[in-house]
Amino acid sequence: MMSMEELHVSTVLSGLEKVLTQHLALPFQVGETRSHQASVYTDNVSVMVGMTGEVRGEIILSMDYDVLKGIVGIMFGYRIETMDDMGWSAFSEFGNWVGASCCSAFNDLQMITNITPPVLHEGRSNLRASSSFISVPVYAGDHTLFAHLCLGD
Repeated sequence: MMSMEELHVSTVLSGLEKVLTQHLALPFQVGETRSHQASVYTDNVSVMVGMTGEVRGEIILSMDYDVLKGIVGIMFGYRIETMDDMGWSAFSEFGNWVGASCCSAFNDLQMITNITPPVLHEGRSNLRASSSFISVPVYAGDHTLFAHLCLGD
């Protein structure tokens, strides 16, 4: 039987998989999970989406600029050279897609959740929360991003 923590991680990853495979037509594979980190170091950019309701916490997706431009380029349907206001707006919408997909996955398990508006972070930093993080590398075609999860009930 799966622990509650494993269930939460699995559910978030299924929501992320749905966005990457169905919306962006990217293959999906996860790497080795790193558990119980007091803080996470983010790469150049990240989108943070809060979860509220029966499952509360943060989903942080971090990546480098090339991955960001690749994802936004897929969303736009053409190659992105530099990020402008429309690109940042699309990245925020990507966060909304992932958050909404995760909520749907939790709701399918009869766990009522909602999301907060996404927050974009640019620059390298250490992020801390009241609980520990679980970090999972996610491989989507040629793109590698990291899902940092700090979720509880």
